Amino acid sequence: MSQKAVLLDLENNLPTIQLLREIIEHYSVLYLFNCSGKFEFSLEDMTEFSSWVASGQVVFLATPTAPHKEFEYAILVGQLLALLEQPAHIELISAMDSSVTLAKMFEASNISCHLIQVQAESASTARPQAKFNLPSIETIKAKPKLMLVKKYCDAVVKMTGKPTTLDGLKNSLANTLQLEDKQVQHLVGLLMNLKLIKNQDGQIHFRKKVLKQWAELQLDAAQEAASISALLEQVMAELQPQVESEQESQQGMNAVHQDLFKNFGKIDPVQLEVARKLRELRDDKPKDIYELRDLLEQLFPQSDVRLLLKELIEKGYIYWNGHEVLYSHEMYLN
Repeated sequence: MSQKAVLLDLENNLPTIQLLREIIEHYSVLYLFNCSGKFEFSLEDMTEFSSWVASGQVVFLATPTAPHKEFEYAILVGQLLALLEQPAHIELISAMDSSVTLAKMFEASNISCHLIQVQAESASTARPQAKFNLPSIETIKAKPKLMLVKKYCDAVVKMTGKPTTLDGLKNSLANTLQLEDKQVQHLVGLLMNLKLIKNQDGQIHFRKKVLKQWAELQLDAAQEAASISALLEQVMAELQPQVESEQESQQGMNAVHQDLFKNFGKIDPVQLEVARKLRELRDDKPKDIYELRDLLEQLFPQSDVRLLLKELIEKGYIYWNGHEVLYSHEMYLN
């Protein structure tokens, strides 16, 4: 039975959290590439998304900048050749016309691929932003009056009959929050300023969407959000250990990639054999640089292993971050 996965192109195509849920429900892994934008999810949805990343259900693929799409796609094909057990099938979702080329490259690499082309996002189709912006959790917790607003919103959403007059609102505030008349008057003004209520000729109307935002606000989630953010940063660092060096010297790395693309067909036969041997090891590839050296000495006793390691590192086939060996996906392209 073939391994099935989804490859989602994020260029001009940012998914909703519901789409991601449906994919995760039916497929064991979701690969994302062209991750140059940003996700705008609620705290609860971001918590769910981070759990997928941490568990390996969502995987970010590196997409280096190249002068031609074919070169970028070749890197993707190489990564998935290394990640997927054969036989494999990929559902490719993209808004780019060039994705047809990527689908053909998968087929040429003996990976079954089904292309699903979607409409690219534009200014007219982008999801609308929330009309009202709430104060931050830190601001609310630091200001007692905003804490009273939050407490009252929590109570109002549970009421079967909400206040419809100004006097009724004042009585409701006083009874619910145990406030004095002067405090009630200030709080009424604050509710208006926060766009929670509309006052038309003495008639009070609650803005349902804003009230719902306040009621769903989790004041104890600030620390959790910070932990989630740190977790995402850690996971991204583990998935893409070379990103930091690429950011520090992007121009130099682009030059390296161009040199690599230019010499795709000129790989040394010994290096090709190294790639084949290491690919056969799958998850048992040495992580320690000295273990890799000893392995190469056993496999290629006639070769200068130190020189071979030096060439593999210089050409970007392997990386050494000071702790472990990281295997570049370019090694699998040939």
